[in-house]
Amino acid sequence: MFEVKDGTRVLQFNGKLLAKSSSWRAGSTRWIEFELYRTENGSYILSRVGVSLIYHTAACPLVKRYGLREVASDDIVDDALPCETCRPPDDPADLPVAFPETNRYWAQVSEEPDAVLEALYKYDQGGARYLTKVAERLLEQAAPVDKGIQKIYSIEVIP
Repeated sequence: MFEVKDGTRVLQFNGKLLAKSSSWRAGSTRWIEFELYRTENGSYILSRVGVSLIYHTAACPLVKRYGLREVASDDIVDDALPCETCRPPDDPADLPVAFPETNRYWAQVSEEPDAVLEALYKYDQGGARYLTKVAERLLEQAAPVDKGIQKIYSIEVIP
């Protein structure tokens, strides 16, 4: 059985992992991870996790903007990195409390592969639609193992 998070909810299902893709690179402090599943009943589950290693001080403007909560400094993950805006100490143990960015979980259940593709599209300021490299890699991995994804990704009909 698979589990993915959607905010604070957990989706459980039986099925197959079709593909996964990440924008993580050496030195990354924030990145996106995608996973695409097909359930036994034929639904698609697209999971996206926004991962961050950054922590902040209470005075950082990003704490309020992101709605971050304080934690004891010893609860900060070992590979956490200080914010470049508020510049907390390099060792979070030097702070009484810290404000870590938390992973952001999102998932979508859809019956048709078109909805998966639509969920992966981004739009620029001019309204142009595009796929990020991490989304393209996800679809390129899924296409050879799923005919529905292959059909909607390989050929796009423009009305």
